[in-house]
Amino acid sequence: MVEEKPIGFAEIAAMTRTVNSKDRTMKLKDCIDFELRELMQKINEYNKGGKLTIELNIGVEEKNELNIQAEVKTVKPKGKKPKNQFYRDSKGELYLDDPNQLKLIDSQTVRELNTSEKGVNNNA
Repeated sequence: MVEEKPIGFAEIAAMTRTVNSKDRTMKLKDCIDFELRELMQKINEYNKGGKLTIELNIGVEEKNELNIQAEVKTVKPKGKKPKNQFYRDSKGELYLDDPNQLKLIDSQTVRELNTSEKGVNNNA
């Protein structure tokens, strides 16, 4: 008679299937490795900490039958959202430059200067 050994976490991780953050089914141990690599990439990218959680939900089915569902969750660091600065006038129209601020150089004058300089260079 062959005596069966009880299994531990390593065996559960090797046999239990779960779904990773990319919605792909894989073994729990592979999912832990995958999520840890993804987390470490974000930690390196943003130089901020993160979190990896392994959750095992163990339900009782029959007298001695159990159902184990595994989930691997991560909290990845994120960068700051960039600010996109625009200006508005009294009518609510958007501009790249503040329409209420006085201009030192008129953009039309700059265009005229550029045009006249090109004409002088062509005659030389």
